[in-house]
This record gives sequence, structure tokens and C-alpha cells, in this order.
Amino acid sequence: MAQDRTYRRLTQTEAAFLYTEKPHTPMHIGGCSLYAGTFSKDELCSLIESRFDRLPQYRQKVVFAPLNIAHPTWEDDPDFDLDYHVDEVTLPPPADDRVISQVCSQVFSTPLDRDRPLWKLTLIHGRPDGDTMVLARVHQAMLEGVSGIDLMLVLHDLRPESERGSPSHDSWEPEAIPDAMTLLQEAVRDRMTEVVQWWADQSFQVFRSPLYGSRSARLSNALMSVIPTLVQPVPRTPFNAALSGQRQLTWLEFSFAEARFIRSVLRGTVNDVALTIIAGGIGRYLRTKGHNTEGLELRVASPVNLKRHEPRIRRGRRPADRTATMLIPLYVGITDPILRLSAQKATIEELYEQDQAGTFHTLQSLATCIPPAWQALAGQAPSMSALANTVVMNIPGPQVPLYLAGHKRHAFFPMGPLAARVGLFHAVASYNQKLSIGVTLDPQLIPDGWEYADCLKASFLELREAAERFSKRSANAAKSPADVRTSAA
Repeated sequence: MAQDRTYRRLTQTEAAFLYTEKPHTPMHIGGCSLYAGTFSKDELCSLIESRFDRLPQYRQKVVFAPLNIAHPTWEDDPDFDLDYHVDEVTLPPPADDRVISQVCSQVFSTPLDRDRPLWKLTLIHGRPDGDTMVLARVHQAMLEGVSGIDLMLVLHDLRPESERGSPSHDSWEPEAIPDAMTLLQEAVRDRMTEVVQWWADQSFQVFRSPLYGSRSARLSNALMSVIPTLVQPVPRTPFNAALSGQRQLTWLEFSFAEARFIRSVLRGTVNDVALTIIAGGIGRYLRTKGHNTEGLELRVASPVNLKRHEPRIRRGRRPADRTATMLIPLYVGITDPILRLSAQKATIEELYEQDQAGTFHTLQSLATCIPPAWQALAGQAPSMSALANTVVMNIPGPQVPLYLAGHKRHAFFPMGPLAARVGLFHAVASYNQKLSIGVTLDPQLIPDGWEYADCLKASFLELREAAERFSKRSANAAKSPADVRTSAA
């Protein structure tokens, strides 16, 4: 059954990633996965073909509307070639993490071809242990409407024995891309429908809810709380400048159990712990380069999922955007790890109470009134300033091992894009009792990414040791005098 064309049009957020993409700032995300043993490109292609029925968008490409009257649509690629989307390279020894990082960095800095579906996989062989690394690149325009974790589970199995369906590639018949006049007609219809629906929803909210007044008051208060953040420029750092076209990928991995230990002892969430580690790593790196960090507060942009699912979606309505961004102070100037975690935790709780993410989501929805052509034009304007110093994206994953074509996935290191004078991106992922941080940076702004990764590792060790000392002090303080006398005796 053909997919309803209504749902093929990109949402405003999805389209924004296309509008803001430039040759030197590709807007794809991805990651490096390490698998046990060796498998070939043919094996991987066979697996993908057998599961294409669950990945229909991976055979579709972006088609822009005439004159950008409406946002683009996903259309079947009549020339789809799976062989193009899966590459395979074998590196000469010693292919350690740093050598593989150089190859991945070069590949990751290359934009995806918009004339094809916006994804690619690269198999990398040559590691001394014989394991295989896979670098995945997927455009963010694809992932807004589909969970990245869901896509991961489609290609992976929960046990080594995979149950494959029959390859669906031979039976797949792509739908013809509509002609220009049909694209124009559908764009005009969908654009008018979108604006009218938005206007009706906003207008009738007054009559729908008796709490509209309090809702408006909360929104007004939230706006007043975020406006100072938006107008205040971010502090100057070496990694907030014009970006080059180069990228470097680095990564590191911690024990998820140790992260949970820190969280339980010092109170907070795993996200609080991750931000504290990153704040400590940035502060440590800046100090090694001679920068004074006393009292320094940077600003981090953190995408969040609002999970605003509609109870039902009427025909003709697109699924609503569910993402927003929080702007969070990053206390790189606090050298005491416990005080730094406490400050991060308190600030994040306050921002959640103020519903900062909801406020930004509301502001984002106002862009519905802006013609897509204007949005596309504004997206190509040069960035003169940045709203944040860095980005931290949190990707929760399964805490059990996954298997790809029978090969166990040992590790996953996520990667993200650089844009708008932000030359440092952190992607935090949890998988199989591990917590990993994938770092994307501009080597023209941060010359040695692995030195920065060492700073992050040192920040984690410092926080873990502080939590261990705090735990011991708390245990000793909890002992009664009788327990102390008995222990002494």
C-alpha cells in the first residue's frame, strides 16, 4: 500500500536542517560502532535488503517544492542503488583508534548527496584485534520523524541468531516522482492547510481550555526568563569562531555503573553527571592552554524530546515536531567536582521548572507563519554569532548487547554536526552498561582532539574519586558511637 503523501512532507524542524546546511557545515549525525570479528559489505547489504520493509524512508530522497512554497517531501528514489550507500575500506596496520579516527573524520566531513537518500555506511577493516568498525552517517532531516534508537533496533538483533526476512529489493517498485505542476499544486495545498490549522489551533485554544489564562501567564513568565539568555552573547572561547571544512572525531568510554554510582552518591541524574564531566573537561583544557577560567560560565545547547504525541492524528495532519533545545549554563570555572555537579543539578532543575524547553518549542512553532522560502533563505545567511559555546546531545540506548548479522556490538560512539560558529559538539550515549562520549570538533580551532578527550577522562576520574571520598565520609558519619567503639575494640 502506498504511503499517504500527506506524511511525506518534512516538518518545520526537519526542513530546517536542510535549510541551514552548507558545504562546510554538513548536518548529518552518526556514530562509530565496533563489532566482534569480520564481516563483509555483501553480508551487510544482504541484511539491509531483508529489512527494507521496515526502513521505507531509506530508499527515499528529498524533493524540494517549486519556489520553496512548502517544505520538501520524501519521494522514492527511482535510481536507488544500495551499493552506493555502503562503502568498505581496509586500513594498513596498525589501525588503532587514532588511525581509524583520521579516516572517519575525513568521511564525516563530507556532505551527503542530496540527489540520493541521505545516509551512508562505511565498513572499516584492519584493526589489530580483527574486529570491524562501522561509521554511520544519517542526515538529521531523516531522524526527526523516526527515533534513532528504533532504527538501531531494526538493523540489530537481541541475540546472535538473526531472523532475516526475504530480500525485498527485487519486489520493490518506486513510485514516480510527481511532475513540477503536481508538486506545486500539492505544495500550495499543504502550505495553506498548515497555516490554517495552526491559526485554528491557536485561536480555539481560548475556548478549549479554561486554563488558557494561566497558560498564557506561564508562557509570558517563561519568555521573560529566556529573553536575557537569548540577547546575552556567549563568552569567547577558542572553539567559537568561523568553522573550517575539516572535522576530527574522538571518543572515550566509561562504566555506566560508575556513572550511576556518582549519581546516587552525589544526587542528580546521569545527564547531570555527563554535563559535569564535560564542564570539567572543557575547564581543564582551557587552563592547559593558558586561559583563565575563574568564574567562567559557558552556555551549552542541549536538544530534548518533549514527547508531545497527539492522541490521534486526523487525516491531512502531519505529526507535530517533538524536539526543542535547552540553553544551560556550563560551570567550567568551578574546579571542585562536587560543587560543579551541585551547581549543574540546581540550574537544570530550575530551567525545567521554568519550562524553558517548552517556551523554546512555542517560539519555534511561531515560524509556521514564516514562508518556507524565507526560512530557506535565512538558513543560508552567514552566522555572525552563536547562541551556545558547545552542544551536548544525550542518546539513551539499550543496556543489553546487540548483534549485527550475528556479530556482537562491543561499543557505540555517537557523533554530531558543527554549525553556527560552534566548533565543539558532544554526543553522550549509553549502551550495554557503558557510557560513551563522542566528540566532533574543528581541528583548526582545537588542534588535538585526543588531548581534549584526555581532559574529559581526567574530569570523570576526578568526579568518581570525589564521589568515593564523599561516600566513605557519609558511611563513617552514619556509624553510631557504639558501632565506633565496637569497631575499635
